[in-house]
Amino acid sequence: MSERKAVDKNIDKNINTLKDILGVGETFDIIFREYKIGRKRAASFSINGMTNDVVFSNVLQDILVLAPNDVTINGLDKVFYTRSTHTQVKLLDDLNDAVTSLLSGEILFLIDGESQVIVYDIRAYPARSPSESNIEKITRGSKDSFVETIVFNTALIRRRVRDPNLRFEIVKVGTRSKCDIAVAYIKDVTNPELVAKIKEKLNKINIDGVPMAEKAIEEYLVGGSQFNPFPKVRYTERPDVASVHLYEGHVCLIVDTSPNIMILPTTLWHHVQHAEEYHQNMLIGSYLRLIRMLGIVLSFLLPPLWLAMVLQRHLLPETLAFLGPRDSGVIPLGFQFIAAEIGVELVRMATVHVPSAQSTALGFIGAFMLGDFATKVGLFGNEVIFYTAIAAVGAFATPSMEFAMAIRFFRVVLLLLVMLFRVPGLIGGVLLVFLLLLRTRSFGIPYLWPLLPFNLAGLKDVFFRLPIPYKVLRPVVLKPKDIDRLDQKKQNKEDDKE
Repeated sequence: MSERKAVDKNIDKNINTLKDILGVGETFDIIFREYKIGRKRAASFSINGMTNDVVFSNVLQDILVLAPNDVTINGLDKVFYTRSTHTQVKLLDDLNDAVTSLLSGEILFLIDGESQVIVYDIRAYPARSPSESNIEKITRGSKDSFVETIVFNTALIRRRVRDPNLRFEIVKVGTRSKCDIAVAYIKDVTNPELVAKIKEKLNKINIDGVPMAEKAIEEYLVGGSQFNPFPKVRYTERPDVASVHLYEGHVCLIVDTSPNIMILPTTLWHHVQHAEEYHQNMLIGSYLRLIRMLGIVLSFLLPPLWLAMVLQRHLLPETLAFLGPRDSGVIPLGFQFIAAEIGVELVRMATVHVPSAQSTALGFIGAFMLGDFATKVGLFGNEVIFYTAIAAVGAFATPSMEFAMAIRFFRVVLLLLVMLFRVPGLIGGVLLVFLLLLRTRSFGIPYLWPLLPFNLAGLKDVFFRLPIPYKVLRPVVLKPKDIDRLDQKKQNKEDDKE
């Protein structure tokens, strides 16, 4: 189907070709119907369950009442321009393109003696209504989130970004799946080189299908760096979060069938910020952000640091001599931490897989019965459970699930290094993670910017929730075409008044 196949003027040839390609008679969901327009034959192809039959019936009523003389000369033009009252309609002269449109949910309408196909976009996908995000919940602000239907998601963004320069460019990926991916950006803000690079990578994807949607696309985009566990893109289910990043000069990828919008490029700091901070007072928002960052650092360092200090007690100052159990028990402390980490992961995975009604009971079993009895029978020390719990809470407080998983992974690596090499293992492991962060780049953007390379204005916005009226500059690292967010005409008038 990759080669061009022109629409034949003989309707029977077109019908036979389409029936052969689509398997009419073999698959039940391809609907074929023939009509009579004046003295000419006509036919339609559609997919059951993906079209609005009521709207198409109204369109057909306007077409089928044409008199014989009306379709004798330029019949296609008369049907298209005077009778096709639906707003989303187009003409195609390639049968392969027509088949792609049909498999996307559109309706094909053929007329005998015409070398073009009329395509009606009367899609009615099975879809759920926008509801509150399960991952990015907030106490204030909008409660709508993205869904699995691409046109709903673009509408949610368009509602918040009423800019004529907002673009949604469709790229189809997959030789068989023909998955629709909308590349969203603001034309006079976003760096055109970034947009071109992303579209080039998407067009180079050569695979039959991407059933895993956004995750499969991400792996093609990040290339060989996918073995680096730190996420190079950010996912969001919130339209307001996606809109904020579009205003800053980012690109958003909207993959059909996925409620997760991909934001790129991103840095480490994008994964530790949450929309809740911007729905609170500036001081409260900054306080929440700093507490969240502290929780992430504790999640990463606290268990291996405690283990390293306990295993080499002679390094502890007298003020910290109380740390660690006097009797480590039958199981070495390092293995206790590893077992506790595995237990936390098992409970986390189980709560995802069980029905919501049972998740509370499962959490009770994991937290009280397993944890409490494990300490009573001597499998775990109380301090091991305590520090593991702090690390788990810090990980769950991380807004980005992908970044939290990376932190958990490196925490286990640090624990193993501490078990083998004690304090030198901890120092070496932390340095290796820092070097990995230093080398990580997301579409050419340094992962630690604005810390490294240093940018004071950007760094203030990272650690503190600055007042919105003062956030007038877009991140310079994105190289936006329009660096500030002020209306220049309005600003010039205010300057003249002063």
